[in-house]
Amino acid sequence: MKNSPHTWVTIKYNEDAFDVHLLNDIDAISEIRPVDSEINIAPMMNEDVMKFIQQKVDEIKDRQSTKEEIMHYKDLRQINVSQHIEKKNGLSYLSWSWALDQLLQLDDSATWEYLEPKKFGESMMVFCKVTAFGKSRTAQLPVMDFRNQAIPNPNAYQVNTAMQRCLAKAISLHGIGLYIYAGEDLPIPTEATS
Repeated sequence: MKNSPHTWVTIKYNEDAFDVHLLNDIDAISEIRPVDSEINIAPMMNEDVMKFIQQKVDEIKDRQSTKEEIMHYKDLRQINVSQHIEKKNGLSYLSWSWALDQLLQLDDSATWEYLEPKKFGESMMVFCKVTAFGKSRTAQLPVMDFRNQAIPNPNAYQVNTAMQRCLAKAISLHGIGLYIYAGEDLPIPTEATS
């Protein structure tokens, strides 16, 4: 791994999972957060848990299971997905199958899972968690009709459609195609730093 000052890995401890922020080519732990949280709990961790997490980090380093060239969010957000956008009623959607193919080409160890849907009155919200590039991100999406209105008492087909769209959205949280959710036609170029 070359020059990767902001590497994240997910470490499981008993029934819990933590996102661990590593510095200096994964030699040092910078932060530890519960998965999908922004709170650094490293100062609150007991010594046994810290030893376990450090041991897992050392194993990752030894196996070099983290890719030599980690794709960072700033790189992933530059991918032009314009040729793979589906339009419906003036709204843009990224093809879930293309987004998933792109993701697996860039990180073949990526995984995804659908979390338990939640009911809100007669409507339903679906959730998808994608773990890739050493980081887990979770997206949510209501089950909607062609006008982007929540569907009361959705059927299995409508829920499945929402789950696939939620998968594309969760992938975009890693950077691939996120710009279309902001209404942009092309990714915003990163300004060169001097």
